[in-house]
Amino acid sequence: MNGVDEILIIGATARAAAFSASRAGLRPRCMDLFADSDLAERWPVVRFDPDRDADDLERIAGIFGCPHWLYTGSMEARPELVERLSRIGRLLGNGPEVLRRVRDPWLISRSLGAAGLPTPKLRTSTEGAGPSGRWLRKSRSSAGGMGVAWADAPSDGPGSGDYYQEFIEGETHSALFVADGEAARLIGTALQLPGPEHAPFLYGGNIAPWPIGDALEKVRRAGQVLSADFGLIGLFGIDFILKDDDPWTVDVNPRYTASVELYEAVFKRPLLADHIRACLNDEAGERPQPIHDAYVRGKSIVYAPRRFTFPGWRTTDWRLEDYETPPAADLPAEGTVIEAGEPVMTLFCASRTAEQCREDLGLSTRLRRESFGLDCPPRSSG
Repeated sequence: MNGVDEILIIGATARAAAFSASRAGLRPRCMDLFADSDLAERWPVVRFDPDRDADDLERIAGIFGCPHWLYTGSMEARPELVERLSRIGRLLGNGPEVLRRVRDPWLISRSLGAAGLPTPKLRTSTEGAGPSGRWLRKSRSSAGGMGVAWADAPSDGPGSGDYYQEFIEGETHSALFVADGEAARLIGTALQLPGPEHAPFLYGGNIAPWPIGDALEKVRRAGQVLSADFGLIGLFGIDFILKDDDPWTVDVNPRYTASVELYEAVFKRPLLADHIRACLNDEAGERPQPIHDAYVRGKSIVYAPRRFTFPGWRTTDWRLEDYETPPAADLPAEGTVIEAGEPVMTLFCASRTAEQCREDLGLSTRLRRESFGLDCPPRSSG
């Protein structure tokens, strides 16, 4: 496809993008934090921690000899690593200079504000915020909800990449786009699920498509503005809070997002192929149409409230080529020790309506936690 055959995928987790790459007719090779069993049994994968293994980045990536590569979640927070990887092959995605700009919350706020679109207030400290405001402390050096906490939570003090963002009350949603550097095409909107009770700002999953009513056109316009102002290419997402029919953009994810595989199941279309065409040919294309009577798709992340040993679990009666989501994915190898707060697996469901999908996901997550003996609260660190 467009001269792309093998592709190296690098990120905190490469599994979803590898599934997407395979559906697009590509042969993925992967570097991620987990090297889970359902990824390792299909394609070559090497464990890679961008903090621990950064010095060996080019050497490890060079083992695969792939002429093309892309990144998934967490790598957008490491533009210096993205820059170094430019030596190993052609990046299919947004380069380091784009990342440095689009990860600047003040630039995002000015861009959307100039277009009349709402964004939360920003501060370098909470001093003078007043008694009525609630604030989040966020980090530019992390992603996926990591490094997000209430401003008054215990801390050693803000790091050089930390800032404060006004808390907007409401449910978090996301939107997925594909852009050609100027224009952006909206693929769909999803509900974003919170993390576990002890870490609610962690990414907890998605339900897609999720209707947002009159806010849809403003979300579409936000994607257009960001694409034009920052030169975004390929798949990218925005996270927003829906409040009084206004989408308040709280984060921009300038890469393949976790919701892509849900939309692929809805549209029966390999969206990574759209991503590659946008990156190589500057083609945003037309919005795919849902299959008649398509089910709503959902995914939920099971987090471990305590340290435990994974007993092993395999899915059956599922074919990657059918554009269906498996019952579960991101499966650790049997005997893997999972620490408190780490992800255990991803659960999927398909339901007739968005609200039914939320209910079904909640039930399946509770049942799976109980089956692993994880239905107890996390132990206090005190």
